[in-house]
Amino acid sequence: MAHPQRHYLGRINELLQDETHWLDLGCGRNLVPRWLQGHAELEAELVACASLLVGADLDLSALRDNRSCHVRLLATATALPFADGSFDLVTSNMVFEHIEKPQATLAEIRRVLQPDGTLLIVTPNWLDIVSLMAQLVPNRWHGGIVSRVETRQQADVYPTFFRFNNPRTIARRLREAGFTRWHVKQLMHPNVYDHVPIVAGIEHTWHKLAQWIPEVCGALLIEAVA
Repeated sequence: MAHPQRHYLGRINELLQDETHWLDLGCGRNLVPRWLQGHAELEAELVACASLLVGADLDLSALRDNRSCHVRLLATATALPFADGSFDLVTSNMVFEHIEKPQATLAEIRRVLQPDGTLLIVTPNWLDIVSLMAQLVPNRWHGGIVSRVETRQQADVYPTFFRFNNPRTIARRLREAGFTRWHVKQLMHPNVYDHVPIVAGIEHTWHKLAQWIPEVCGALLIEAVA
């Protein structure tokens, strides 16, 4: 089973051209997650394909660590400091679950995209088992829990809202933001919590269920055209 990151990064590779002006929204510390096998080579390949890669994030510490982007900017997603039509491609990797105002963010992305420019998002499905747990647990506890079951530091754990993670409402939100066409692909997610026995059994069962009921799949790959 290919990890959702492989689908997302592979599609970016297909979209990039020599003259592409690319905005990575919520760029964080890396374009490609460091835990992904071959991440350094893949990241170098993607960066080399773009004429310009701009990274925008609210986390100053993450921006300082980012060595992928040609330009790094501290910016809010609802007020991007760019002229209309500045980019051919906007990407967002596991960020939209953390966005409190997705409609305003989508409208702002549409503004900075050129006509026929592409928005590509990978984000958890709100009905994935990990997403459901995150929605049940108060945000103030997320950092402590995640730092114990994953390799992330608490500083890299952000509040979640899951307001653009329901496939039934994505089309409406994109239409209202001014996008002309879109496609939502439901992706299976491999098991990642085998080292946490109390979670592993639930995760395995849920992912087996997702093979029969795609609505509870792990992640969503969303592609929209301005």
